Amino acid sequence: MSPIGRRSRVRFVAAVFALAVPSIALAVDGIICLPVPPGGSIQLKVRIHDPTPIIIDPTPIIVDPTPIIVDPTPIIVDLPGPDFGAVQGVTLLGVPNTAGTAVIDGNSLVIRTVSPPATPGLSSDGMIAVTIAVSDQAPVGTTASLTLDGAASSGLDPLGNSCMPNPIGLVGSVATGAVSITDVLPGGGFLPAGSLVAVVGIGFQPGAQLLIDGVSLASTSWVDSSRIEVVTAVDRQLDGRMVSVTNPDLTGATYFSYLRATDFGKSARPLLAATEAIFPVQPLSSAVFSAPTSGTFFGLALQNPEPADSIVSVDLLDAGSVVASASLALPARTKVSREVSELFPGVIPSAGSVFALTATVPVQMLGLSGNESDSSVTPVLPALASP
Repeated sequence: MSPIGRRSRVRFVAAVFALAVPSIALAVDGIICLPVPPGGSIQLKVRIHDPTPIIIDPTPIIVDPTPIIVDPTPIIVDLPGPDFGAVQGVTLLGVPNTAGTAVIDGNSLVIRTVSPPATPGLSSDGMIAVTIAVSDQAPVGTTASLTLDGAASSGLDPLGNSCMPNPIGLVGSVATGAVSITDVLPGGGFLPAGSLVAVVGIGFQPGAQLLIDGVSLASTSWVDSSRIEVVTAVDRQLDGRMVSVTNPDLTGATYFSYLRATDFGKSARPLLAATEAIFPVQPLSSAVFSAPTSGTFFGLALQNPEPADSIVSVDLLDAGSVVASASLALPARTKVSREVSELFPGVIPSAGSVFALTATVPVQMLGLSGNESDSSVTPVLPALASP
């Protein structure tokens, strides 16, 4: 059975075209954006215009009695294909305390978000960024469709600005080149001054200018057409920073940085394995999660944004007593998601059980409440946490 069940949705349609030059341009409702070369990446940015959730399904999702705001309306994205490859990552921009889940089913995503009480829902400045691979074999003239639900809209170019209208109706009229940023390494986490950051992609020219929004750079080195390295001059959190590359001929690309950690093995549960956890930015040294009473399974997602390895200990408590313990070694810049039965084989948590986590090096933590009946996974923030 598909990890994603039947969903109500409101749609608008955008189109992706391959131009006469070896590139692909993103068009939204007849609005043309900058091109992306085959083998590059498209970073679809979905802006949430209204901080109040738009109710499609009037039944709210109740995670637990704690006052945490869960958006009852999942954001549904149908991605282009087949000339577009796998989803490379999903992140939330402008809302560092908000978390989410993205259940990936082929070319479709279902994204759910959760916010702490101080931030009721996504702010009007919040965006969801989905990074999508473009096949290096994408033929010229390819056309594909892109569908979003009615709670969000795109219409943004890679600079985050409104796309330029195409007054004469020619798809290639505003395309001047093919440059793509495919990743930023490390992409996320707190970086002290003097840290090396590598920007990788396609089409970088000697003399290209690289900027990271809000981060002063001590040096910039063009390595080759696929890599530029910089050294930071200040201490900064890198998550969500806009990175731009501008070539001497004024072609260029932008990318919003986030950590694309190495997956430290998939869960044996298919629905959990198909779920991308979207973590809050703040790493934690300890946290307590209350297992929701609803759903058919509960899991824990961990991500280590630090350059040092971490060991995370998980204690299962029932009536205040530890009934089972497990530990996970999490190497630097890796992530893992596990259902509780994978952590505690043969142990069935009772209603009211809690999970206490401690980490030798702070890591990002998130609970995952799954429901096999509707193929949904809802993010769960910790009831108690310490940085």
